Amino acid sequence: MPMLFMLFMKFDCLSFMSLSSIIFTMFILMLSYIQILSSFSFFFYDMLSFSMIILTLISFILIMLSSFNPKTTFPFISCICATLLICFSASNTILFYIMFETVLIPTLLIITMESKSPERLQAGIYLLLYTIFGSLPLLIGLLWYFKFSSFPIINSTLPNFNYPLVFLLAFLVKMPMFFIHLWLPKAHVEAPLEGSMILAAILLKLGGYGMIRFIPTLLLNFYSIKFLLISIGILGAIFTSLNCIRQKDIKALIAYSSVAHMGLVIAAISSLKPIGISSAILMMVAHGLSSSSLFFLVTILYNQTHSRNIMVFKSLITLFPNITLWLFIFLAINFSAPPSFNMISETMIISSLSHLDILNLIILFLAIMFTATFSVVLYANISHNISHSHIPVYSPPHKNFLSLSLHAIPILLISMKTENFMTLF
Repeated sequence: MPMLFMLFMKFDCLSFMSLSSIIFTMFILMLSYIQILSSFSFFFYDMLSFSMIILTLISFILIMLSSFNPKTTFPFISCICATLLICFSASNTILFYIMFETVLIPTLLIITMESKSPERLQAGIYLLLYTIFGSLPLLIGLLWYFKFSSFPIINSTLPNFNYPLVFLLAFLVKMPMFFIHLWLPKAHVEAPLEGSMILAAILLKLGGYGMIRFIPTLLLNFYSIKFLLISIGILGAIFTSLNCIRQKDIKALIAYSSVAHMGLVIAAISSLKPIGISSAILMMVAHGLSSSSLFFLVTILYNQTHSRNIMVFKSLITLFPNITLWLFIFLAINFSAPPSFNMISETMIISSLSHLDILNLIILFLAIMFTATFSVVLYANISHNISHSHIPVYSPPHKNFLSLSLHAIPILLISMKTENFMTLF
């Protein structure tokens, strides 16, 4: 306890009292938010929406704690989180669609206004065009088919619709699925730290959330594209993992690894098995914490070296020993090493897909092997070898280590009592 107190007292941006007040305020807002939900007919919540709301609030606190410029990015992150809270708790599908699209505005602003890169406008245009054109069929379907007016009606009546891609394309673009994923690496590379963390932690999960919500409407006709989505998801994970091995930009590498993990989530949801849906939710929560922490670590290194090229970071273990340790921990979590939460969700995904066809185990093995390969190659390249660059030894502020600890603790602790979470979904 004395060491923890001293750690808090050494903050340079957020004191212990301010952090405690933020956490307490968010907790009170969470309780009042749940009370408000029960008084309006166009809001509802279940364990799926509740888990996404908790992930949103935790990510908001971690982003504000990790931010190097919290005053300028706080309005954007607050708008994104408020929009996501409404989106994850909306029972009306039109309200869900409005919030689903509204979240693009502050995301676009934080990429184009806060980033220093000259290619930020191109990244913003990529983000805008991909997501809006993917969402137009969803809007047309919601306006045309009145039985899709609310999620409780969908879950109780299970209406049938003959064109499943009309409702799924918007979510497949948002996740994103391989072949329509090119906007994500652009957005991640050009976005500042807060933009990358909010994209990795929550915004990608909007696609999985919407896909799970709308699949009950497509059960009778989803089988026509079920195996196509599973194939694209797993093969996309393999191809993006191979692309990660040859990447020189660390931030682009982590962005492509997000595409690989979301490919496994798409395949798990498309299996239409209860264990597949549960594993997809658990993978989204675990990936939201691990991927955002990796972007935070890359930004710490970039602020000191002004480069994201892997070739620059040789012998990192002697220059930044503390950061190298955290990088090792989160890269191990990223390829689902035990005892991380990711390992549990990945094991459940393998189980759900192997029940469909035992041949899925072959390509699943390749996907998992290549995911582990690029993580090991990245760590070996940047931590060992001989450094020829003159980078001064640097020790980050203590609040950065607190943020990294708060990213890692939930991932490790939840894996100790996974059975309690598997019964929730």
